[in-house]
Amino acid sequence: MKVNVTCVQMEPKRFDVDDNLNKMAGFIHAEMNKNPKTQLILFPELITSGYECGAQFQQLAERASEGKSMKVIGELAKQYHVSIIYGFPERDPAMDDVLYNAVAFLDGEGKLLGTYRKVHLFASEKEFFRAGCDYPLFRTEIGKIGIMVCWDTAFPEVARCYGLQGAELIAVPTNWEKPYLEDVETRNQDDWDLITRARAFDNCLYLAGANRIGFEETLGFFGRSKIVGPTGVPMVELNDEVEGTISAELDYDRLPVLRSAYYTFFKDRRPDTYDEIVRRY
Repeated sequence: MKVNVTCVQMEPKRFDVDDNLNKMAGFIHAEMNKNPKTQLILFPELITSGYECGAQFQQLAERASEGKSMKVIGELAKQYHVSIIYGFPERDPAMDDVLYNAVAFLDGEGKLLGTYRKVHLFASEKEFFRAGCDYPLFRTEIGKIGIMVCWDTAFPEVARCYGLQGAELIAVPTNWEKPYLEDVETRNQDDWDLITRARAFDNCLYLAGANRIGFEETLGFFGRSKIVGPTGVPMVELNDEVEGTISAELDYDRLPVLRSAYYTFFKDRRPDTYDEIVRRY
């Protein structure tokens, strides 16, 4: 099976959900008019709200079952019969004051398939969000798809959990920021390039990463959105700090062929020797 995937690299307006939804809609219209065969569109992390929103996340958060963004983006998903993945601050369905750094997955009928809640929160996110605790695999008409958010990508265990479930694609909405420690040996964009390629290679699957651009209160974001093939080689990248899109056709039929030939990671695993990985220190 072949699937056409697009990543959107854009700059959200902090605190302004309406403006961000309008911009997202513009990208969706433009992409589907340019390439009507697109089957999945991926937007960055917290794209409806912006990132450095602090206590205002409480006012910006949505319940997944009834949120404004799900209605607006869901209508577009249905109009174009395209699946859409995007980041938003989610309010817990039962506890008003509990929020998650979450991702919505809408199918081609505009139906909310579910949400992924970021497990590995980073820095100040821990002040405003509760961490998620599972890795749901979405089994859809466009493939078996897992989701990681930003810092999750730095943990090989997350991608491996999806690989073991049979994931063909991992979608990564992210807000990977510019360097803020100039004396470190590697720069943040090098880290991002490395881990996205490694997570695809580790599990012989496709990875699509949509990063944002722009500046907020203290952080800047560099883009470098990319779609990576199952041997860790980028298929297409947007390395400039500009708004735009990248697209690629993914051939899922390559995966079992590669995994049965040289890339025999799953066949050669030795889980009986891996106790150290899950030991608490």
